[in-house]
Amino acid sequence: MKQDIAFEVLLPFLHAVQGEMLWIADETALDWISVVPASPQLSIYSNRFDVVQAANAAGHQAVFSDFDFTHLQDKHYARIVYRISKEKAVVQHVINSAAHLLAPEGEFFVAGLKQEGIKTFLDQCGDVFVESSSKKMGLAYLGCFSHTKNNAKVLGMDEYHALQWLETDSLAFFSKQGAFGWNKIDEGSVLLISVADAVYSSLPVPPRSLLDLGCGYGYLTLMTRHWPMQKRTATDNGAAALLGMRANAEHYALAVDVVASNAGDALQSGTFDLILCNPPFHRGTAVSQDLTDLFLQQTARLLQPKGVALFVVNAFIPLEQKALQWFKSIELQTSNRSYKVFKLQK
Repeated sequence: MKQDIAFEVLLPFLHAVQGEMLWIADETALDWISVVPASPQLSIYSNRFDVVQAANAAGHQAVFSDFDFTHLQDKHYARIVYRISKEKAVVQHVINSAAHLLAPEGEFFVAGLKQEGIKTFLDQCGDVFVESSSKKMGLAYLGCFSHTKNNAKVLGMDEYHALQWLETDSLAFFSKQGAFGWNKIDEGSVLLISVADAVYSSLPVPPRSLLDLGCGYGYLTLMTRHWPMQKRTATDNGAAALLGMRANAEHYALAVDVVASNAGDALQSGTFDLILCNPPFHRGTAVSQDLTDLFLQQTARLLQPKGVALFVVNAFIPLEQKALQWFKSIELQTSNRSYKVFKLQK
């Protein structure tokens, strides 16, 4: 289990069941699901598919959504627990939502680290709740809030769920807050696309099935929409990313199966002729090279025996060595000071 001091200070409030409880769980919760006892009074909402998978496997009641609480009963929960997310818009949306969901005598517990901006978020909670307290606990800060103000301030105007139309020189697309890199085009993905057409044209048999593994809002899928394919699939672990991908597929009239999964674990083995992947290397705020291994392993499982994968990774990740466990052919296609693109074959 990875150490997370901010989560450790919240554990006592997840262990002690006190009426109906809601755990708002971002990606940092994954390593802690197994140490929190399941209870019929505890509900988990997460925007990460792997967190929901782990929670349901451990006997919890867990729901996968883009932190959409609109169907939940207002003023219902005696306790809400939240370890803050990476993105400001997500945290402010959760605070606004907690103000509606918390019972009149309920308590909202929030924790995070100083470098994550927790002190600012605790101050903002004071704009929303009447009663508040916070304290420093080692490197973490813990806040407890109750009694929503009658005229509570709406942080950030809370347009969190709105899809936004963004235009760049190379692509116009829908995206939304909460998805990684939601309002920009990733430089690594651009480098992958710079060689994608040449790799596609060099294949002895035109690929019929394409997978965008870890699709985000769908940049790789959209930039290869001119390729004739019988089947396109895009998958991601994040609820916000999948909403953007679906909107973009609809806008560009592109037939894409959009699937929620953890590195493609919900997809059938040996299904795809061509896989495009820009794997994540952060879990929460920490670098995790294990994620690269996971995406390589799943790519090997999902490829047809003669299939091809294009991977782009940060320059410091030793993909040349990591991929040897699963691939026979590992060819560098292009690189710059920041990224490397490889063609992989089994």
